[in-house]
Amino acid sequence: MNKAPSEVEKFIHQLASPLTALQSAVDLLAHHYGQSDDQRLRNLIGSLQRSTARLRQFSEHLTGRLQVEGNMIVARVPIEAYQPAMSAQPASSPAVSIGSGLAVLVGGTTLDGLAQALVAAGLEVQRVMTGAAGLDLARRRRPRLLVIAEEIADIDPPTCVQIAGTDPETREVVAVVASHHPLVGGNVPLLDLSQPLLGQVQRLLTAHHSERGVPRILLVDDEPEIRGTLGQQLTDAGLVVVTAADSATAVQLATTQHFDLVVLDRLLPDGDGLQILHTLRATPATRLVPVVLLSAVSALDEKVRSLQLGADDYIVKPCSAAELTARIRAILRRSGWDSSVNPLSHLPGNIVIEQVIYERLVKQQSFAVAYIDLDHFKGYNDHYGFFKGDAVIVHTARLLADIVHWYGEADDVLGHLGGDDFVLVTTLERAQRLGQAMIKRFDATIPYFYSAEDRERGYIFGHDRQGRPCRYSLVSVSIAVVPVAPSQYQQPYEIAQRAVIVKRQSKTMIGSCLLVDQSERG
Repeated sequence: MNKAPSEVEKFIHQLASPLTALQSAVDLLAHHYGQSDDQRLRNLIGSLQRSTARLRQFSEHLTGRLQVEGNMIVARVPIEAYQPAMSAQPASSPAVSIGSGLAVLVGGTTLDGLAQALVAAGLEVQRVMTGAAGLDLARRRRPRLLVIAEEIADIDPPTCVQIAGTDPETREVVAVVASHHPLVGGNVPLLDLSQPLLGQVQRLLTAHHSERGVPRILLVDDEPEIRGTLGQQLTDAGLVVVTAADSATAVQLATTQHFDLVVLDRLLPDGDGLQILHTLRATPATRLVPVVLLSAVSALDEKVRSLQLGADDYIVKPCSAAELTARIRAILRRSGWDSSVNPLSHLPGNIVIEQVIYERLVKQQSFAVAYIDLDHFKGYNDHYGFFKGDAVIVHTARLLADIVHWYGEADDVLGHLGGDDFVLVTTLERAQRLGQAMIKRFDATIPYFYSAEDRERGYIFGHDRQGRPCRYSLVSVSIAVVPVAPSQYQQPYEIAQRAVIVKRQSKTMIGSCLLVDQSERG
């Protein structure tokens, strides 16, 4: 009769002893370092306190329902007892220190409050009314901060921020869009004018400095404490970490921003991590992004299944940050050597595109291949230098990726063959529709990569391939579309050869153009 209580008590002791030691250690840390000047240390102690309290609460639910059944100790816990409590996280308010320097504000009266706050914090503020003027001023004076108001009319504000972040002359400038309303799906830094301003500016300046040339990681986990502590440890290891708490946010971030790797929790409140993995692998923009799955399930068949579905690694919780960081860096090293991804644009390269075309030829599908390249790019590259030329290529890749993402379909595949040559595998109807959208956006934005004088003149001076002086018009885009009917071509290189002829014809036209191959081939 005394066996059951004795075994239960032993079980409770095995659980309570380390919890008690953990609670004591956390209390000791809080006593000695809770008032530290190190904000990260205070945040870590707060996270430990909250997690320990949750663990003790769950332990109480568990130990109060233990009983012996045969040779097993069984606990029957109501579902509501282990549902995670969505408690609000206390906001930290560190002292704001921005320093000195220049801030360029682009827009009208909506930025008056920001201007006053920045001047009071010690920054020089210069104001202009158009995105073109803001970019020109940023190139001349290299400010610390470039703020684009949401209502400017000459250029789309997020695009203006992207140009500033791409152009080597302004890449070190912190460029943001200022708005009273969050931008849905925006892939640019945002300054929320309805919230305290200086704290946001400080965080933007700090984040921008830390992200230069550093791998970007998307960490997906519904536990706020795990996102906080694990995210901080990965940040301390030299990675830039963006977090998401649910499936919807994870997919939205992964498909609208560039990440070098995704760390994905296996079980999320609004879906299965494997469902997200399937979505990432089925989406052209993310099909090659490495994914590491985190799971509390250690069963071999679950690991095998996850790897078969496209995961690059499978790590069982709890895991150390050191192990996770080491595995992430190993995967990043491998993916950096992957010749199937263009290192400049992060788009699929020749190998992937050739494979996609070949598969559709084998399946006897009707499709189209659009070849996109830039006109007068050599003149631009020679005049402004190859760093500025690379910025134009990255901008072109971003425009194409955005257009395919928003207006294309899941089976559209965009690739970068190298230099200023891109390719899109899609249908004939979509090739024409997406191509015209690309021409419209490209022609509207490319002038902002020129100086004010060259932009106003409409051309630059240079030399042709024979070394003779000449004028180069502003860079334009030519799109040659080759429709492919079943059995019309046998190999991908035949389509490429036909595209060369169509591209040559398009080069005789003035300005950006789209030309569809009208020839019949049997």
